[in-house]
Amino acid sequence: MKGYPEWFVPVLVGTVLLMFATGLLLAPTTLALRASLAMPRLPGAGRIAMAALHAAAGFALMLLLGALWAVHIRSGWRRRKQRTSGLMLGGALLVLAASALGVYYISDESLSGAAAFIHLGVGVALAGPFGWHWLRGRRLRRRVRG
Repeated sequence: MKGYPEWFVPVLVGTVLLMFATGLLLAPTTLALRASLAMPRLPGAGRIAMAALHAAAGFALMLLLGALWAVHIRSGWRRRKQRTSGLMLGGALLVLAASALGVYYISDESLSGAAAFIHLGVGVALAGPFGWHWLRGRRLRRRVRG
């Protein structure tokens, strides 16, 4: 991506993949605790480590998204490039950030559970818009380069 150091894209993609992987590892715990489903879960120490890694990667992703806003998002919006997939990604990421706060800080059990299910569902569903945005951007770049 223009305007970013060489390390930026690999760090961004790595952070997104880390979020997705740790989220998938934590999903059975969410389903077991919030929906009372009998699911195989990570052991206590592993679960705590994954939750901490997931949260830390979430903070890192928010920092990277701020950097994306400064150049990539604003430039793409002005040039009318990939607005639909960009809006889907941005909206989903806002829902994920808000629902993460809900999971941590809402004291009402039913509202906290709703936030957890929204977070899980949107997190899994985000793979589609992210893949679409990424692959379409690469295809458009190749076309421009000739």
